[in-house]
Amino acid sequence: LLALSPFSIAHGATCSGPDPLEFSETIGMQVEKVGSIPTETTGAWSYNMMVADNFDDKVFFIDQLMGKIYSYDPSGTTDPIKVFDMATSDIPSGLTLDFSSSGAGQTNRVHMMSKGKTSDEVYIVFSSSTLPTGWTEADGKLPAEGAYPGFFCGGEVFVRDMYRAGTLPDCVSSGAGFTSFSIYNVFYKFTFSGGALSNPVPFFVQENQLLPGHLGGGMATTDDGKVLWSVGDCLLFGTDGRFAPQVNYETCGKILLIDPDSPGSYDIVAKGIRNSQQMRIMNYKDKYPTAESAKDTLVFMDIGGVTAEEVNAKWMSKILNKKKIDNFGWGRSQQDGKAREGTFSVAPGDMGILGTEPPCEGDMEIDEAGYNQPWIQFGRTPADFFYAISSFSVGFKSFDKLHLIWSEFNTGMILGTTGRFRGGDGYSGPTTGYKIKLYDTNGTYLEGGLNDLVKEELGEVGYYRGDPRLFHYPDGTAGAFIERTGVFYKLTEITI
Repeated sequence: LLALSPFSIAHGATCSGPDPLEFSETIGMQVEKVGSIPTETTGAWSYNMMVADNFDDKVFFIDQLMGKIYSYDPSGTTDPIKVFDMATSDIPSGLTLDFSSSGAGQTNRVHMMSKGKTSDEVYIVFSSSTLPTGWTEADGKLPAEGAYPGFFCGGEVFVRDMYRAGTLPDCVSSGAGFTSFSIYNVFYKFTFSGGALSNPVPFFVQENQLLPGHLGGGMATTDDGKVLWSVGDCLLFGTDGRFAPQVNYETCGKILLIDPDSPGSYDIVAKGIRNSQQMRIMNYKDKYPTAESAKDTLVFMDIGGVTAEEVNAKWMSKILNKKKIDNFGWGRSQQDGKAREGTFSVAPGDMGILGTEPPCEGDMEIDEAGYNQPWIQFGRTPADFFYAISSFSVGFKSFDKLHLIWSEFNTGMILGTTGRFRGGDGYSGPTTGYKIKLYDTNGTYLEGGLNDLVKEELGEVGYYRGDPRLFHYPDGTAGAFIERTGVFYKLTEITI
């Protein structure tokens, strides 16, 4: 799925694009192996894993493709323990997890987890092709049937409903021949005690469209036990998101605030988000203990089209203010007709074209009124075959000068910034980012970044993309989980 073009600009447009990233001359990162979970498939693009780290005392590793969950307590002496397996565990009533998908990367049988309201409670999101018992329709729905017609591949094939695309034509770059269908993200409360899950209680269902598209999955729990969830824009790759992400009553392209104590209820608290797969609530008191004015801040990554990969941040007090829906720009505005990606506007694009669509159309004003612009952004260059941001960490206990690090799917590279997030007035644009050189515990430079760790585990297999997922251990240190191998590591900033 490597993008074919380093940067794409609409014909006749003027677009500067994100600044290219250089290597830091003074900051490096050390990686140390910690443990692993079992893997069943390690061939290129044959896996789909995730790590859930929004817990106070443990980390959960999720085999999304195989429908398994492993619990890991870093303070203990045991390896990760399997606590759910769709092949042997009781599946909640009404769910169908053994659906056929368009590829491993779109198969999230167990999609994500986050901590519950109490210490013995967890929230788990399953993806099911059927509704749970007691539900006759989803709570959060796709746009009305037929409301958004469109075209595949620059007008070659008409589609009556972009959110119910049907069989993908031969012209699409990935997934041709697959027939899309509605997939349901089903949210459950579970009791988690003694290393066992029990008492599943469903409380919310979100409808999405299953195809090689944007299924979201970023998840965090607020102090009062509510759930923040990123839906994704529900579309196949190649477009600007169309109008739904900017329409306040549509759920696609939004962050929802879901109340587990009021089944079926939700509020839209942010819009204009393309495909966020990770969220974290941070506070700068963890880095600066004397910072009395530090505020809880929601941080989330957003996978871009072809112009800008992003990490965004917003004070939680603003996110939870239901009087205003914070706007992060994705999707076409009905006020000025523009769609935004990072600090740029993008063209409408062509659904089904990967790597060049939607192209950049121009630069937007920095600190543009009515929009939240990214903490960091980066793009493709002729020298860096970046595909997409894969994760981030604000693991302050592992950092000295750094405030944020993030990873990239294709290159396995770690990148970072020494610029802090500033949530008040005076935003002057995304902070400067750097490529960060990675070293093992022997001081050996890993030129291939985290992908070199794939070679260490699998040997000479010819292709070493590992799909890294950065995360946070409960003590606030930074980690890296490699989807392809199931191995997880500790990361520590070093001086070079």
